[in-house]
Amino acid sequence: MAVFSLFGLVAVGAAGLTAIQYDVVRNFVSQPAVAKTNEASQTLADTPFLQHAMQAGLQSCSTVFPVLGELLTNGATYSVQSVWNNEAADKHVVQALVGMNYAAEGYNGPAAGVVVAAPTGSFCEGSMIRVAPFAASCADMPAMLPKGSKLTNNLAQISVYELPDNGGNAMLLPTGNSCVVISVASATGTQGGGK
Repeated sequence: MAVFSLFGLVAVGAAGLTAIQYDVVRNFVSQPAVAKTNEASQTLADTPFLQHAMQAGLQSCSTVFPVLGELLTNGATYSVQSVWNNEAADKHVVQALVGMNYAAEGYNGPAAGVVVAAPTGSFCEGSMIRVAPFAASCADMPAMLPKGSKLTNNLAQISVYELPDNGGNAMLLPTGNSCVVISVASATGTQGGGK
């Protein structure tokens, strides 16, 4: 196994976080889970996730892994540590542990995340999970989720919401008077592509 660490900086995009707390949460959890990576002209940003995919020699997951990494870290400064199998990276799971910091009006604080991708024949399947604490209570969070979010389940005291536009899911974990939002998204792709 190989372990590499790099520091990455992602600029906040034009649709970045805004000063209003509701918009902050909506933007924070509502990024599309399924990246548009099937286009031949798709150029991946030069991120630590792409660099790690190239260092590992990934083929099947050469797009899914970096795209999920970009999705996870959008709008944050971050550090990433990736792990893969040195002998046969393209036949095993690749994983990244990510520490993030958001510094925007309305949300300022840490978050943690995981990106996991694995080849499945000629395809690659992957997921990203982001964990972020919010000062608001979980009872207040549904109103802050993107319009069209639907409560799909209650797992013990954890509310699970399906986000609109293939945005994945948000789980609301109560912690005293505050709430930890766990965002989950998945992607599937072919060698050099995704869907």
